[in-house]
Amino acid sequence: MFNLELSEATILLLVISFFTIVQSVFGVGLLVFGTPTLLLMGYSFPETLSYLLPASIVVSFLQVYKNWNQIILYRINIIFYILPMVAIGLLLITYYFNFNLHLIIGAMLLLTSLTRFSETLNKSLEHYLSNNYKLGFILTGIIHGLTNLGGAPLVIITNGIYKNKKEIQPNIAYAYFFMAIIQVVLLIITKEYVFSQEVLLFPIVTGLIYLILGRYIFEVTSEKFYYNLMTVFILGYGLILVFNSL
Repeated sequence: MFNLELSEATILLLVISFFTIVQSVFGVGLLVFGTPTLLLMGYSFPETLSYLLPASIVVSFLQVYKNWNQIILYRINIIFYILPMVAIGLLLITYYFNFNLHLIIGAMLLLTSLTRFSETLNKSLEHYLSNNYKLGFILTGIIHGLTNLGGAPLVIITNGIYKNKKEIQPNIAYAYFFMAIIQVVLLIITKEYVFSQEVLLFPIVTGLIYLILGRYIFEVTSEKFYYNLMTVFILGYGLILVFNSL
């Protein structure tokens, strides 16, 4: 079993804890922002997934458990349309493709921020993808498998279907819960999962952070602040990753 140095584990714990709070507000965060953060810190893609996915599963489960009655349309469709594509994407990036992940992920984040800054473009995408959500789910799955950033199109689809954050957050969390599970299973099967004693602590800490702090922050955050702050996060990370890859 691989053991992290204490200082390294502490830094990872701080990063994951911070993005747990972000995910508590947005429904996304641990993967959308945690993935580029760990890649920039020098971790490989399998290492990044291994450290982030268990924590994401715990937070997503708590978000879904509390708001199960809000999840109707997504219950079956996520399983049929997203999960197979996540599996295909992860296998492709593991065995067949050799992307510059910094550039690909950065470009995708910049594209996402562009759609969020342009109300016309954002509304058009929301309208198209929400009315063709099965196609949107397929696209989300393949993007998530390849880059761990399926949250970007997933947010657009969900925003088009639902109108307030108390509906949006649990449905996004539901999708994330199952996407993370299929990723962990595949990483274990392909022997790419990175085990460490210290990492077992991460999901416990993230769960406590969400229960103690995250839910409160979500309740007091306004809809406008919720939207604008996420846009700034996406733009910032997109710029950092693209410049880092040049």
